[in-house]
Amino acid sequence: MSKENKFWDWFLKNNFRYRSLNQITDKYLKENLLNELLEHLHDYSGHLYYEIGGFANEAQELVISAEGKKEYFNEVERLIEEAPSISSWKFTAFKQPSDSLFVTEYEGLVLDPKLMWFEPLDNENDPSVLGLVVYLKNYTKRHKELFVVGVFKVLDTLLGEKSTALNIQYLDINKLPANPKKKGLIELVDLPKYISWRNKKTS
Repeated sequence: MSKENKFWDWFLKNNFRYRSLNQITDKYLKENLLNELLEHLHDYSGHLYYEIGGFANEAQELVISAEGKKEYFNEVERLIEEAPSISSWKFTAFKQPSDSLFVTEYEGLVLDPKLMWFEPLDNENDPSVLGLVVYLKNYTKRHKELFVVGVFKVLDTLLGEKSTALNIQYLDINKLPANPKKKGLIELVDLPKYISWRNKKTS
């Protein structure tokens, strides 16, 4: 039995335990279920993670993620390709872009893309390479590494995990100037449209 089939064989036998996950109030029971799922996923690949959930009386969704690491994208895709058809379940490769406005909270940071701006950085030697400087009002150099991870999480939600990994080759963070529009910066919520325009231009 392949590793993919081994994971799905376990999930077929146990998926009913996860259908009402959001309604479980016992914290210990819920944590054990989540850890058990991660353990079986890591038996397939220790580089993958998941998101799971859904509303009551609706299809539940299991999202398999490589946390933006391109070298493991093929493992995500192989697993989802082998996913069985199970009533009331949807299986998705990679974190998908969100259709709604959102605020990301990470390690005490509150990151609102509606209040963030970006500056594209082009590579003269390779037009396909795109870098970004993202500007935030609450940015501090002291916590730069924290902000970089948090902003990547914002980008994953705004663009989707795969698009972020494939389209953004470099990221830097800076303090938002008083008049970002005057400085030629672009609102971060317009980044998906910018990337679509840029990809057409460079293709």
